[in-house]
Amino acid sequence: MSAKRNPGAPSRTEKLVSLTYALMSRRRGYTRAELRGIVDDYRDLSDDAFERKFERDKEDLRSLGVPLETLTGDAYYGNDRQDAHYRVRPEVYRLPAVSFAPAEALALGLAARVWKDPTIASAADRAFNRLSPSADGPDAAGASFETFEPRLHAADAVFRDLLAAVWDRTPIRFTYRPPSGDAAVRTIEPWGIGNRFGHWYLVGWDRDREGQRIFRLSRITSEIARRPGTVERPAGFRIGDVLDALDPDSARQRATVRLAPGRGLALRSRAVDPGAATGHDAGDVDGSAADTVSFDYQDDEATGAELAELGPAIAVLAPQSLRTAVVRHLEGALEAARAPAPDYAFGRPRTGGRPSSSDVVARALDIIAYVVREGAPLIEDTAAHFGLSRRRLIDDLAMIQMCGVPNGLPDELIDVDFEGDRVSIANAEGLSAPIRLNLLEAFSLLVGLQTLLDLPGGQERDAAHGALGKLRAAAGEFGDIDRIVSARLTATEASGTRDGVTAATAADQVLHLSYYHPGRDDISEREVEPIRLLEDAGRTYLQAWCRRAAGRRNFRLDRILAAAPTGETYLRDPERHAADEGSLYTPAPGDTTVVLGFAPRLHRFADEFAPLHTTKAKDGTLVAQVGIAEAAQLPGLVARHGGELRVIDPPHAVEAVRRWLEAALAADHDRQPHPPTEENA
Repeated sequence: MSAKRNPGAPSRTEKLVSLTYALMSRRRGYTRAELRGIVDDYRDLSDDAFERKFERDKEDLRSLGVPLETLTGDAYYGNDRQDAHYRVRPEVYRLPAVSFAPAEALALGLAARVWKDPTIASAADRAFNRLSPSADGPDAAGASFETFEPRLHAADAVFRDLLAAVWDRTPIRFTYRPPSGDAAVRTIEPWGIGNRFGHWYLVGWDRDREGQRIFRLSRITSEIARRPGTVERPAGFRIGDVLDALDPDSARQRATVRLAPGRGLALRSRAVDPGAATGHDAGDVDGSAADTVSFDYQDDEATGAELAELGPAIAVLAPQSLRTAVVRHLEGALEAARAPAPDYAFGRPRTGGRPSSSDVVARALDIIAYVVREGAPLIEDTAAHFGLSRRRLIDDLAMIQMCGVPNGLPDELIDVDFEGDRVSIANAEGLSAPIRLNLLEAFSLLVGLQTLLDLPGGQERDAAHGALGKLRAAAGEFGDIDRIVSARLTATEASGTRDGVTAATAADQVLHLSYYHPGRDDISEREVEPIRLLEDAGRTYLQAWCRRAAGRRNFRLDRILAAAPTGETYLRDPERHAADEGSLYTPAPGDTTVVLGFAPRLHRFADEFAPLHTTKAKDGTLVAQVGIAEAAQLPGLVARHGGELRVIDPPHAVEAVRRWLEAALAADHDRQPHPPTEENA
């Protein structure tokens, strides 16, 4: 099959691949007018529409890592914008040569597996394939964690915008809701972005308050608006130094609550005066004599979400800011529960999301470089290298056939041949070297390798150090990105429970657990065979074979109230003790099927339920059909998320959640002092 001209308008992917090819193949480049004349997508546009589309395409190419040059300033190139020439220099386009030892390549493969957000995971996979291009190289693509797996997320809607603004040193403006107080607009000079204690933070200079401030990304409630000007970071600034100085205990305060008898068992276990956790007082909660419990906590919003899950069974006595947070979660959840259900329809289940056009462009450029460099690789080997099915690779190759200098002569088009078992690409020597890493790709692997250095035990530490040094050199301008971006595992913090569980896991010892289940608000006793630990979004889990459930289960470490070795060891079975690479929720045959709606900020959270079907509603809600172990858990789950998660179907579950939330708010209202009225004064 030889390339032929596309008789119709090119797709966006074809256009961007062709622009890259054209701008690299002509040393003098192209003017705006020349490009407008040869690119089908630019024809018949008004001047303003062409300028908007051309500027968007330039920005997309730069975000992909294509180093677009603008040449002006002499008689040859012209002196104004319209006469400027645009080109891509091959020597700047190419990824610097780098070679990884087998152990380093394995560490690089593990670094790519750290990310669980589809966009960043895709960027990490592209970067990994680009850095280990040969089919004869070490098989690191299937690398997996054995005793401890870290999982990083950066799913906050504003994350990528903030990362770009930090790198570009651009002032920004956004609306922010602090732990206590009202939301306000903040104008910030961003210095760095990093992860600590399971949360992403922005560090920068607050122009309104004239001082350095730290902002949690999950509390940013608006889009990121760029402002004019350039940010100057303090000399020697490193984001890691600032975030390492954070003390998670520094902002602790005392809370006092009333609990219905037998409820709030996790709070009772944290009581600062254990005696008070069991004594009754004169008040009442949920119609029964109540227990007063005091405990220390740090964050109103996070703790408010936890307490809201108890609904009518809890009354917050102090402080008022914590009660306000609880009420805000309940009111938000009730408002969502009363809203009309979104219009949706489940289609056929899909195994994965549709990649963006930018992802497809980057993959096409990588495929071209790989095939040209390997000569005539087998189609099956090429598909495996990029993690594609044969059909998907053939579709990409057919698309590449349509690319080249737009409306060019036959020898200016990319010649692709994939008859038989092999594929070859001719007339694309300029694209034979891998494209350099872009910001997101460099970020994903550099931070992923730094995360490996934090792993307990440090099995991969030496290899990660070696890979990190080589990656810094290959990443070019992004090589020192760790000055402004950092991520630290929560596992680096001291934890007696984690240390004991880790030791038992390494020694294949059976553990007896006392485990708190928030949905049922009870404590169960279990014997488990530990498989491994994993950290996901700042929480550490024990993956284990639960003898009581006769299946694999995930136990949150902060809900393990006690873990003691029984003295028994076990032999690992490849099936029974296989590490679960999927969601943290384990479906069971007796689960109740419900339909949940997830607001945009919680779209990632839907994956943890192992949904049977998903679809996107017109209002942006991700609608998912999931299995729930007990329907009685739904009201508390909805309350915890304060309106960003709702039950959509079946109707009786929707009604049960609504009534529960109304009862919780009514109980809170009845327990608060009210000013006297004329009737009862």
